[in-house]
Formats: sequence, C-alpha cells, structure tokens
Amino acid sequence: MLFDCLKRGTAPDRVVAFAKEYLLDHGFQEIYYNKLFYPIHGGRYFISPFPDVLFAFTAGAKSRHFQSMRMAFAHVDQPCFRIKGKADRESLGCGQLNVEIYGGMTEHTWFDRPLGIAGLVALKGEDVFSPRMVSYDSERPVAIIPGVAIHMKREMNEGWKIDRQKELLPVLGLEKQWTEGSFLAFLGGELGEDPSEILSYDLCLYNAEEPRYVGIRDELIVSPRLDNLASVSILLEAITESDREDGLNFIGMFNHEEVGSGSRSGASSSLLWLVLQQIFHAFTYTDDMLRASLADSIYLSLDGAHAAHPNYPECSDITTRVIMGEGAVLKTSSTCKYASDSRMKAIVTGLADKYGILIQEFADRNTIRGGYTIGSMVGAQIPMYGCDLGVPMWAMHSAQETISGKDYDSLCQLVTAFFND
Repeated sequence: MLFDCLKRGTAPDRVVAFAKEYLLDHGFQEIYYNKLFYPIHGGRYFISPFPDVLFAFTAGAKSRHFQSMRMAFAHVDQPCFRIKGKADRESLGCGQLNVEIYGGMTEHTWFDRPLGIAGLVALKGEDVFSPRMVSYDSERPVAIIPGVAIHMKREMNEGWKIDRQKELLPVLGLEKQWTEGSFLAFLGGELGEDPSEILSYDLCLYNAEEPRYVGIRDELIVSPRLDNLASVSILLEAITESDREDGLNFIGMFNHEEVGSGSRSGASSSLLWLVLQQIFHAFTYTDDMLRASLADSIYLSLDGAHAAHPNYPECSDITTRVIMGEGAVLKTSSTCKYASDSRMKAIVTGLADKYGILIQEFADRNTIRGGYTIGSMVGAQIPMYGCDLGVPMWAMHSAQETISGKDYDSLCQLVTAFFND
C-alpha cells in the first residue's frame, strides 16, 4: 500500500486520485460537494471538493443527537519544481524548462536525479467557464538537472550557495530548436491533443526514482515523497479498517502545506468547516448539534517527524530526541506550532500503552527551529483538542527521504486504534 501511494502520488491531484481509487476498492461511496447527498448511519463516504483535496468518513451505525468525531489529517504536497507559464529555454543545444521552487527543498539533493512531470492541464471546453481538466503524469523520467563536475567548481565541497535561476533549470533533451511553444507541443503530444487546445497547467517535476528497502535486514525504506505520503497512506489504511459504531470517523487531506496552507485547498481555509456542515446537515443535524459535537471531538495531525541523525546528534534535543526504529512520534512544542497538549498527550500515550504500540516524544532543540504542521491550523479554524504525530525520518525535504518500516507500522496501528477504540 505505502509503495503504491509513493509511486503514484507524484502530484497533489495524483495523490487524491489514488486515494479515491483505494477508497472505492474498500467499499466507500463518492458524494459530491456541489450536489445534495443523503448519507446513512453505517455508511462509508468520501468527498473531493477540488482535485487536490479529499475528505472521507465512516458514519457509526448508532444514530445520536450528538455525533462525536475522531478526525485525522495530512497534506498531499511536497517540495518540488513547478513549471512556469512560459517555460521554454534553449542553451547550448539543450531544451530546458524554466521552473520555480515550491516549498523548502534541500536543493543540492535534486542534482542528477531522473525527473518526471505530473499535474493538471486545462484544455478548451464547451465554453470559457468550463475548461476540460486533465490529470497528466509522464510516468517516466523526461528531465534531469545535471550537476557540474568538481573540476569546474572545486569549491563545491566547501559549500556554495546555489543560484536557483541559473543552476536548477532542468534539461529535457538535446533539442537545438527548442523555442517558445516547444513544451506545449511536447505536452500536446503526450495528451493526444493539439497544442492549441492547451490553455494552462499546474505541473511539477518530481523525482522518478522508486521506493526501495535498504539495510542489512531491509529495515529502512528510502523513497521520494515520504513526507507526507507516508501519512496519507496511514490515513487510508486506518479509515478503511474503521468500524466504530458510535460517532463519525473522518480523515482530511489538504494541499499547500509546504507553502503555508493559505489557499482554497489548504488547512487554513474554511473548507473543513463547510464540509462538516454539509455532512451534518445531510444527517438532519443542526449547526448547534455540530458545535456540541465538536466540543466532544478530537483530531490527529500526521506529518513527518525528525529522527535523530547518527552523523549529526548535536541537531537533536538533549533528552527528548527521536530514535529511528523505536516507534511513532508524538510532537510537542511550547510555542503551539504543534497541536499537542497535556490532555491529548495523555490520550494518545494511553492508547499506545493499551495496545502495546511503540511511541516516542519529540521536542525541538532550543537552538534549532523545526517545521510547522497543519495541526495548529486546524485547531485555530475549528477549536478542538488535537495532537501532532508523525513517522520519524532522515533527510526530510530531500529528493530522497528515509524511514523505518517498523515506525510506519507503529503509527498505522496507533491511528487505527484511535478510530476503533
């Protein structure tokens, strides 16, 4: 399951498409944001208001006035290269693309990687307000960002600042006639469409290397996009194993976490509240009943966690450090960048203890500021108790990241128990 998600989740809309297929295969029914729907207690549903965001829920068989919810969230995006609107560039007989960096990537790790292209393409439709939206994936490497030989830049091993506009432009091939319109011609050929039909696109370049096991006992997993598709995979596994009879189990997958979540599909939008309203109204519950239910509801936020690094132990906290292979991670922070508080910490650690699940706690070193998650954003939009969890990893935001299969299993067991206990 995890490897399939990593291979196919090459762009946000591709992640959502994979999730839809997986949910349909496990007895979920699609409902639609722009249509009335009538869920039943005991049903399993998902809704995708936009191509890059998805919510799924299971409705307990028991009908009550106040349906407490257990929710879990993740994001579907990752650092990558986004292709600019006017992308074509030729240099020394090489066809290139002009791109911009999306998210906080570790730039030097992207040199000399096989790169594919994936995302959404907008084609002419029946009228200007209804373009045809097509999901595209090259499904093969079509580009590379070639590194420079050390003979020509001898200071590179002493560290150098990468010029994003000069040094991170991908090469598509040896195309001496690569001029304006060449990329659209390539894209049209891939889609079987005349290039004049292409109006716009949201396309990214992704690392086309496949996930694989590493280590003398195959205990490690190395792959692109582990942050945060490992969390997406866990949400899908856990919700499909959900059978709690009382209340709603709910998962959400948002976009644009890597650039602040401030979008229609991001966790900072009002989309979650609107979807919850729509679901509760479909069950004939009122807004007052929804607010009462939220007071008795809790959520988890799943995102990658920083494991202590064997070569850089000084980057971790002196006591609250995370060891690879020793379980799922509960994230804490006095600055409220994580949603976890003492109440939720007690609930989650109690759940782990009850089911014998490995769990460990993370806190930043005082001299190093870690990243943020959507956990606190969700709590600010819809005030509830929440907790930030994650799979520990090395090289987060690299072109290739590393996790332990044991830790992935621990978090999957924990979220499944959260939905079922």
